[in-house]
Amino acid sequence: MTDSILKMAFGSLIVAGTMAYGQQPQDTPRPVQQQEKQTQPPTPAGAPKAQSADQVFAALDTNKDGKLSPEEFGKLFRDAKVSDVQAEFAKWDKNGDKNISMEEFKANFPQQ
Repeated sequence: MTDSILKMAFGSLIVAGTMAYGQQPQDTPRPVQQQEKQTQPPTPAGAPKAQSADQVFAALDTNKDGKLSPEEFGKLFRDAKVSDVQAEFAKWDKNGDKNISMEEFKANFPQQ
């Protein structure tokens, strides 16, 4: 249950990420240098790029205090029930201070 909620939340965040947080997709890709090797398959034109934990945290931390409140964290789970979001928040808030630090966030953020 929780895994499907996380997949839904992070999937919708990544899909909407570039538009929702004011990042514009690049119109022209950066040219690949001769020495550079592409280790990942090319992304289709217009498709959003996966965001790092730092980028997602910064986008969610609207008051820029370096921690996520339950309300800020809840933005990840737009379509989830409040009780599910509260349960997920409690799992991420390892020290129980009612905020999620960057370290707590990174420890739980799905790896790309």
